[in-house]
Amino acid sequence: MDERSKVVLATLLGAIAGGLWGYLYLTAGGRRFREQLEPRIDDFVTEVRRAKRTVEKARAAADESWHTLNELTGGPSPWEGAGRVAR
Repeated sequence: MDERSKVVLATLLGAIAGGLWGYLYLTAGGRRFREQLEPRIDDFVTEVRRAKRTVEKARAAADESWHTLNELTGGPSPWEGAGRVAR
């Protein structure tokens, strides 16, 4: 991409960002949109945090299962042999 194309692209992106900002913060329609969007973003963040906790619990359960299985079988954990070459 040559220098002129970069300047044109940057100008267009700046104009779009400025227009969007102007709409959202300087018009009544933009204010209503932001008021509707904010609770949805909060809900999304809450769901992401909930999913993260679920993944953490599943990982802890899997780790505990491996530990228990290795205690019962006397085998090494799957992480003890990491990096060793099998013969």
